[in-house]
Parts: sequence; C-alpha cells; structure tokens
Amino acid sequence: MPIRLPWTNRADRRRWRAAVTFSDLSHLTARWLEGDIRTHPGVVPNYGPDDETQPLIPQLAAANRAGYLTDSFQPGHDAADYNGNLWEQRAAITGFVADPELLTRLVDSAEKAGLLLLVQFPGDYQQQGLVVTRVNGMDYTRFGRTWTLHELRSAWPSRLINETAFDTVARAPQLTLAAPAFEPSTTLWNVLDEALSVPTTTDR
Repeated sequence: MPIRLPWTNRADRRRWRAAVTFSDLSHLTARWLEGDIRTHPGVVPNYGPDDETQPLIPQLAAANRAGYLTDSFQPGHDAADYNGNLWEQRAAITGFVADPELLTRLVDSAEKAGLLLLVQFPGDYQQQGLVVTRVNGMDYTRFGRTWTLHELRSAWPSRLINETAFDTVARAPQLTLAAPAFEPSTTLWNVLDEALSVPTTTDR
C-alpha cells in the first residue's frame, strides 16, 4: 500500500506554481488523473481520483487536454451498498471551459443527445445545480452549483496557484453535463468523445 503523505511534494508544488494559462491548469489536471502528478489543488495531497472513476480516466484526461478543465465527475450507478442503502447516480461531469468554440461544441452535442446541462457565466444568477446522486431516493449530491469567489479560491489555493492562472478559471464559464437517468450509462462519455474530437485552437 503506497504511503500518502499529508503534504504536496516539491516537484508538484513547482509544477502548479509555474502554471500561468488555463491550458496549463487543464494539462496538469490530466497528468494528475493519469497518476503522473500526485497532488491536485482542492484534493487531499497524494490522493488520486476515486476508484469508481478509474475506467473513465482516459476520457477525462483527454477532455482536460482539449480544454474542459474538470472539477467533479462520476459514472452512472444504481445499486445498494453493503449496508443496504440504494445509491443512484447520473453519469455526470462539471468543470470550466475557456474556449468559446469548445463550449459551443459541447453544448450542441449535449443538447442533441438529450443530456441535462447547465452553463453558467461569471456574474450570472445563483444556481443550485443538478442533482446527480440520490441515496434511498433523497437528493445527496449536486453538480453545477454556483461557486462564490471565496469557494473557488479555496479549491485553487494561492499556495499552489498564482493569481494569473486563477483569474483564467474565475473568468471561464462553468459547464455541467449529466445523463437524464440515475443508472449506468455511456451516453455522456460518448458525447464527450464526439465533441472533443476536434482540437481547440485557443490557449487561455
């Protein structure tokens, strides 16, 4: 079992502190997803993605490299845990997209596929987000809730992320996509594959 130290190693600190652009942050996130970097801002140091998302790592890493800076994601699920509690999940993803062309492509593809979606621009009205997880029929987790600037800064802390890089996230629209049903589904991931097949042209 690997030792998980409660602090960020020097190499990772240097990488994140050197990030300047939105693309820098999304590419580093892809490397964290793949295990090349051990720490991600807003995540306990030396912990990677949850086990349930491991099969999705290639698609999530590709999404980040294409310009969809992911924040949270989960597969669809519909089963009881060992205590008998029924967990129902929509396949869902949320994050930030700085490239207007990529945002349009993702939104168009999601609408054609019948996915649920939320797009929020900085300064928009407060949103409660989409319910993506229920436990025993009760709402449990939402994606796409409006971030306050303080919450966003806590997720991208100044000890790791400089102001220039942070500003690129704070200015970017937030995009949340989710499958309609609380059950296993590949539709969302197929939509991402299709929409991201064309490389982005801007670097923010």
